[in-house]
Amino acid sequence: MSAMSPKERMLSAIGRDQVDRVPVATYNFHPFGEFAQEPAYLPMLKALYQAKSVGILCKGPVEHRGGREGRLKIERRAQGEAVLTITQLDTPKGRLSMVNRKPKDQPGYCVEPLIKDDTDLEKFLSLPDEVSFPDLTRVKEIHEKLSDKGLVYVHYDDPFYSVARWFDFEDFAIRCIRQFSLIKQLVERELERIKVELKLMLDQAKGYDLLFYTVGPEIATPPLLPPRIFETLVTPYERELVGMIREAGHLCSIHCHGKVRAVFDQFFEIGANVLEPMEPPPQGDISLEEALDRAEGRMCLMGYIQDQELYTLSPKEIREKIKAIFCLTQRRTGYIMTPTATPYMFPPPERFVRNYLEFIRAADTLC
Repeated sequence: MSAMSPKERMLSAIGRDQVDRVPVATYNFHPFGEFAQEPAYLPMLKALYQAKSVGILCKGPVEHRGGREGRLKIERRAQGEAVLTITQLDTPKGRLSMVNRKPKDQPGYCVEPLIKDDTDLEKFLSLPDEVSFPDLTRVKEIHEKLSDKGLVYVHYDDPFYSVARWFDFEDFAIRCIRQFSLIKQLVERELERIKVELKLMLDQAKGYDLLFYTVGPEIATPPLLPPRIFETLVTPYERELVGMIREAGHLCSIHCHGKVRAVFDQFFEIGANVLEPMEPPPQGDISLEEALDRAEGRMCLMGYIQDQELYTLSPKEIREKIKAIFCLTQRRTGYIMTPTATPYMFPPPERFVRNYLEFIRAADTLC
C-alpha cells in the first residue's frame, strides 16, 4: 500500500477501511487562529507540520446570524483576572439573564443560569420559534488551507443540550425525571429549529468533505443522568439529525467525554460514524480494547491520549502510552489517536509543550 496523507488515513479509519499505519491527529490544535499568535505554541506548530504522518482535526467556526442568538445582549466585565460574561434575553413575558465566569487559563463555567425557576421557564417558553442563518465561509477557507493535513470539524446543535444549557444542571437533571414530558416538549421544539439550520449548513457544504459533530449528548451520560434519559431524549433526535448528515453524503461524529459504557450501544442506534474523545479510566469507564471490540465494523473511535496527562506526566511516560496504544491498534482500523481536548492555556506550561512535542514526534515515528 502506498503512503496515505493524514487526511486519507483519517477518512479510511472513519470508513473502517484499510490504513497504512495508525492514524494520528491533534485535537483542534492548528495554525488557523489564536495558537499561531502565542509564541510558546510555535514550536508545537512547527513540529506538527514537520511530522508528515500526524494530521489535524480542526474545528471550523460557523457564524450564525439572526435567530435566538441574535436576541442576546452580551456584556463582558473584568473580575480580577477572570472575565464575567453577562447575557440578557428579552422575551414577550420579560427579561432573562445569565452570568458566566472564566478564570484566566481555565475553562469557564455558569454562575447564574438563564432559567432559574418556573417563572423564568414561562418567559423562555414565550419566545417565538426563530431560525438562525449559518454561514460556512470560514469553514470552507480552512478546508482549503488544511488540504491533505486533516479534517475540518463542523458543529451542529444537539436538541437536548440546546435545552439544558439554559438551566442550572442540577435543576435540569431533576426536571428530566420529574417533568419528563415538559423537557421532551422543549427538546422536540429545539429539534425543529435545528433541522432547518442543519439543512442550510448541508446545502453550503456540498462538494466539501467535512466531519460534522455535536457535543450535547455527553451531559446525558452516567453519572449525570441515567441511561434511559439518553435513550429517550438524545438517541431518537440525534438519529434524525445524523440521518440528514449522512444522506447528504457527509460524516458525523458524536463528542462525548466521560463514562460511556452504559450508553455505548446508543451511538450505534444514532448511526454516528465516529465517537470521540474516548477517555481512559478514571475519567472514562471502558478500556480502549473493549471499546474497539464493541465498535468494530460499526463505528470509528478517536482519542485515548488523556489531555490532563500532557500537563502532568514526563515525556518518557507519554511515549510509553503512545507505544502501548500503537501495539493495541496497529493491526486494526476504525481508530484515530488524538488527545482528548483542545489546548487551553495561554501561554502553555513548559511541561505541556515538552509532552505535546513528544506526542507529535513519538506518534509520527512509532505509529
